[in-house]
Amino acid sequence: MNRTTITKALALAGFATFGGLLCGTAAHASATAGTEVYARAGVIYTSTAGREVRLTEDRVNAEPSLSPDGKRITWVHNNTVWVMRANGAGKHQVSDRTATAPTWAPDSTHITYTATSCTGAPGTFRVGLAGGTTSEPVLPAACRDQAPPQVGFITDIPGDDQPA
Repeated sequence: MNRTTITKALALAGFATFGGLLCGTAAHASATAGTEVYARAGVIYTSTAGREVRLTEDRVNAEPSLSPDGKRITWVHNNTVWVMRANGAGKHQVSDRTATAPTWAPDSTHITYTATSCTGAPGTFRVGLAGGTTSEPVLPAACRDQAPPQVGFITDIPGDDQPA
C-alpha cells in the first residue's frame, strides 16, 4: 500500500486530510505488513487489522513515520525528532535541534529531517538511530563544512521581572 492509497483511505474513513493534517495535528500514515502509524490530537497510534494502539502518553507529537523495515517509528515530539520501536518501547530523542519532517532512509539505518541550517534558512540534516550524536548537515552543501547553528530557547517572558 502506498502513501496515496493510505491518504485516500483516511479521507474515505472521514478524516480531514490536507498535507497530512489530521484533527489539527500533522500526521503521516505509513503501512508495512498491514500496520499504519498516525497522529491524532497530538498522540501517536498504530493500527493493525483495525486494532488501534496508543504509543505516546502526551499530546505534543506529530509527523510519525514507520521505518521501511517496519521495526521502528520516527516522529516529532515537542519539536525534536524521536525514535521508538514499532510497539512503542524504547522512546528516545535523536535530533540535536528543533526539527520537522523526519524521513527514513530506504535501508532504515538513519533519518533525515529539516532544521535551521548555517545560512539561517531551512536545511536538511542526517542522524543515526541511537541518538546522542551531532546531526550531520546534508543540505545546503555550503553547510557541510560548518558547524550547525546553535539553538537558543526563550525561557522568560519579557517584562516578567516587573512587579505586578
